[in-house]
Amino acid sequence: MTITDQIQTDVVVAARSGDRRAISALVTDHLPLVYNFVGRMLGRHPDVDDVVQETMLRAVRDLPALREPSRFRPWLMAIARHQVTERHRTRHTVVSRTAPFDEELHEPDPATDFAGVTVLRLDMSVQRRQTAEATLWLDDDHRETLALWWLEAAGVLTRAEVAESMGLSVAHAGVRVQRMREQLDVARTIVAALAVPARCPGLIAALAGWDDVPGALWRKRLARHLRECDVCGAAGKSLVPTERLLAGAALIAVPIDLQSRIAVLGKAPSAGLPVAKLAAAGAAVVTAAAALLFLIDRDPEQPPAVVAAPPSPVVAPSVAAPPSPSPSVAAKGITTTTITLPAPFAYRIPGYSGKQHSRRTPFAIAPNGTAWLAWLAADGTNVHVTPLGKDLKRRGDDIVVPGREASGLIAHDDGFALLTRRADPNGNTFGDSGAYLIRYRDGKPAWTSPLTDAGTSTPMLVGDLAWNGTLYGAYFAVRDESGHFGDRLAYRNAAGKPVSGGWDWGCSHNTGIALAAEKKTPFASVCANDWKDGLFLNTGIGFPRPGAARLDHEECVAGYCGEPFGGDGGSYSNLVRFADGRYLLAWQSRGWSRTSPDPADDYGYLVTARWKNHNVAVTSLADKDSPAVPLTTDPSTRAIRYLTSTAATDHVNVRVGRLGTEAFVVWDQVAVSGCSAGVCDGRYTGTYGQVLTAAGAPRGKARKLDVQVGGDLAPLADGSLAWPFVDKAPDYRSRGKASPTTRTITIAIMKN
Repeated sequence: MTITDQIQTDVVVAARSGDRRAISALVTDHLPLVYNFVGRMLGRHPDVDDVVQETMLRAVRDLPALREPSRFRPWLMAIARHQVTERHRTRHTVVSRTAPFDEELHEPDPATDFAGVTVLRLDMSVQRRQTAEATLWLDDDHRETLALWWLEAAGVLTRAEVAESMGLSVAHAGVRVQRMREQLDVARTIVAALAVPARCPGLIAALAGWDDVPGALWRKRLARHLRECDVCGAAGKSLVPTERLLAGAALIAVPIDLQSRIAVLGKAPSAGLPVAKLAAAGAAVVTAAAALLFLIDRDPEQPPAVVAAPPSPVVAPSVAAPPSPSPSVAAKGITTTTITLPAPFAYRIPGYSGKQHSRRTPFAIAPNGTAWLAWLAADGTNVHVTPLGKDLKRRGDDIVVPGREASGLIAHDDGFALLTRRADPNGNTFGDSGAYLIRYRDGKPAWTSPLTDAGTSTPMLVGDLAWNGTLYGAYFAVRDESGHFGDRLAYRNAAGKPVSGGWDWGCSHNTGIALAAEKKTPFASVCANDWKDGLFLNTGIGFPRPGAARLDHEECVAGYCGEPFGGDGGSYSNLVRFADGRYLLAWQSRGWSRTSPDPADDYGYLVTARWKNHNVAVTSLADKDSPAVPLTTDPSTRAIRYLTSTAATDHVNVRVGRLGTEAFVVWDQVAVSGCSAGVCDGRYTGTYGQVLTAAGAPRGKARKLDVQVGGDLAPLADGSLAWPFVDKAPDYRSRGKASPTTRTITIAIMKN
């Protein structure tokens, strides 16, 4: 017996005698194990939480009857198996076909628990994703085996514990595992064969009549074809052994609300207490337990967050002082510095619908650590670019650039590049302004590159600017002579000369864009399209023709998608790139309750919004060309994670930035007084922030900030995150009012 095993045994012995601290330790340390097992057994079934709670209640109740404390884990897993079986028997349900392995690869969605997993936790290879799909083809009686074997492969259970949990000998359990693995290997080969773009004629014939739903019957039919077809059968020969894909994988974290419900078991008398009374005690004190044990300092309308840390090791009971209240993020590491402006700044702007939001204030960090801040003076004719030092305090006078919008900014060691618009000397049908990229070096204009021509104009840029060290990419809205809106992506070299690539007319009916630099063109780009009704990953494509990856079904008539994604002020840091090539996209979404192909359009959709208000949505991209999880027409799709999911509160001004190796999403919260035409009015109730993993999973919990966000979120060299804002509460109660002005802008710095 190892030292760790002996410590666990000592804890079990103490708990068996009624020690409440020991009971609490057992419950806390084994809850992730039970949650992962039950979740993989039940999949999408809504009773996962209830079964986990019943399992822990019965384990605490029956603990005095456990004769061998060293066998606590297999004893606990046997209870969990029995509870799952009982739930099936009493509810006359069947196990959902949600893949157990698939759920391991995703973080749980706080709104829909284990079944709502949405974003890949790891930088998944193709074979990992295909293995996740392959589990959908397994027989139901192999789900239990896979759930336990996963825990073994992940290093959580031993083979002996797996066998004892199943009530089998080690040899018999090995046979069960081997049969399951053989079936899983067949399913993986099927998925690999289906993924080949040019399927063999025999496979196409074998699929005749298939309803696209994986299952045992179709696995058996397709398996016969695989055995006879050298082409399809070869797809399985290069597969990495499944245990290598599973080895060392961490447990899915338990939602904090379930932790709160279970945590009371260590607070109430346990030995001999009936399950009904324990359940009642848990229900009665769940709110207090959540407050005392987890200190969730979030708005009550915010959904519970997921604690992403792995389970703690078993430790001997000890007396712990009650935790102190958790301070806000601002008090835990956000510092601010205020900059005085030489001219008034009108910091609010009406969007497409007249609803005000923060005017774009581009903010960028140079390689040497200095920074630049761009803002449009209240007269609407000049853009001020303010130089900042490494401490993000003013280090000189503003450079004033004639322009009507500050829509993108790149900071260089010797100056900056600005995306703006000016009166078009070429003229155009509507007398609109034209788009320009302007480079300043050592305080003086180095070059000016026009980005539009006589055939197009830009009354509002709604744009963004990216730089990869060699090329600039400028992405902005354009209007043609008919009045129709689209978008343009133009590349320029370091001297401002045009470079091939991009497009002149891309996301038709464009209502919002996002751009991020890549080492090579094309840069990653996303557009919101009101004709095709959705958000599209249109990297290198321009127009979202068939083949473009759809990221969201969204009713995207101008203003409906939510601002600032689609607002006049620009894209506002909606897309963030990580060093490994993954991306996160964040936006405010009305979701959808129903969507279907538009019979009048070969690629459009008819979308019915889920909410009148907006909630905070994120999705993960595997790279610049593909989403991590493909979007489906099912509203419960795993492709999108909703960080909020309430119908009573509006969530706007959503932005995302890179915080070290993770991400930070922020949004304004509004108490709704009324919604119409896709836009809500109401009282501002605070700005909230949520740390996410690079895969989009919540890290800890969302917290109310002591600062706001009004400009781009820019990462610093030390992994911190900085952004500008005007330190005045926004007014979301009405539309179309004249913007207030200010003479100060504050820079916030959030330490990593």
